[in-house]
Amino acid sequence: MQAPPTRYLWFFLIMLIALSASFGYGLAALFLGMAFIPALLYLNWFRNFEKHDPEPWGALYQAFFWGAITGIILAGVVNSILIVMVALAAGVVVAEIAGAVIIAPFVEEFLKAMGLMRAGVKEEVDEVEDGLIYGAACGLGFAATENLMYGWSVVGEGVAVTAAVIVMRTFSATLIHASATSFTGHGISQYLVHGASWKVVAKYYLMAVGLHAFWNGMMTLTYYEFLPGIGFIFALVVAIGALQFSRSKIMELDEKRVKLTYQQKLDQQPVAGDWWVQSRGKWEGRGVAWSDREASRQQEQLQHEREHAQRQAQVEQRQAQRHAPVAPSREEARDGDGWATYQRER
Repeated sequence: MQAPPTRYLWFFLIMLIALSASFGYGLAALFLGMAFIPALLYLNWFRNFEKHDPEPWGALYQAFFWGAITGIILAGVVNSILIVMVALAAGVVVAEIAGAVIIAPFVEEFLKAMGLMRAGVKEEVDEVEDGLIYGAACGLGFAATENLMYGWSVVGEGVAVTAAVIVMRTFSATLIHASATSFTGHGISQYLVHGASWKVVAKYYLMAVGLHAFWNGMMTLTYYEFLPGIGFIFALVVAIGALQFSRSKIMELDEKRVKLTYQQKLDQQPVAGDWWVQSRGKWEGRGVAWSDREASRQQEQLQHEREHAQRQAQVEQRQAQRHAPVAPSREEARDGDGWATYQRER
C-alpha cells in the first residue's frame, strides 16, 4: 500500500488543528487515525480485488480525497439548503426524515460519483470493473470524513462516546458508502468504456440511491425506536451483501477480461487454413518468380548447347576438308603419275 501524496497533508493538518480545539492534539490525532486508517485499508482491500492490472494509487487517492474533501463539503451545503426548504414547508420532523431517506441519498450519491469524472481518474477508467473500484474509493473518502464529523458532534458526551461512534460507523456506514457509490461507478465505467447510454448510468445511480436510502431508513426507524437494534442488524446484513456483490463483480469482470484478452491473442495466431489464405499471394508470387527464373535458365542452357553444337560442327567440317583426298586434274589423268603429279606434290 502506498502512502497518500504529500499534497493532501494540508487536509489532515487542518483537521488536526480543528479537532485539537475540542480534544487536544493527542486525542485529535487518535480520532483522525481511527477515521481514516480503516478507510485507507478498505481502499487497499478493494484495489486488491482486481488481480490483473490493478489501479494506480495516484488516481485512487484523487478519487478518495474527492469524497473526503470536495464531495462532503458540497453535499453538506446542498443537503442543508434542501432540508431547510423542506422544514419551512412541512416542519422539522418531516425535514429530518426526508433529509435522511430522500435528500441525502440522492445528493450524496450524485456528488460522490463525480469523483470519477476528474481528469486524473477518468483517464484510468479503461475497464468496466475500474468504475466499481474508483466509486468505492470516492465513497470511502466521504465516509472517513463523515465518521469523523459524527464523532465530533457528540464530543460533549465524552471521549469514549466519540471513539465508539467512529468505530461503529467504520464497520457499518462506511460499507454502505463504499458499496453504494461503487454501483454508480459501475454505470459510469460502462458509459466511458463501452459507450453505454445515460439510462445505464441512471439505473446504477438509482440502485446506489436505493441502497443508501434503505440504510438511512433503517437508522431512522432505530432512532425513533420503531425497530431498536433489529433495524441496524438488518441494514448491516444488507450492507455486507452489497459489499460482497461489488467484490464478486470486480473479480468476475477482471477474470473475464483476462480470458478475453488471451482468446484474442489466440485468434490472432494463424491456423493451417488461414496460413495459406493469408500467405497465398506471397508464396504464389515467389512460385511464379521461381518458375520464370527456371525457364529462363533452361532456355539459356539450350541456347548454349545449340551454339556449342554449331561450333563443333564447323570445326569437324574444317578438319574433314583438310584431310579429304584431292581429285587428280585432267592433266594428271592424261599423264598418269608423270610430270603433272610431280608438280602438284611439290
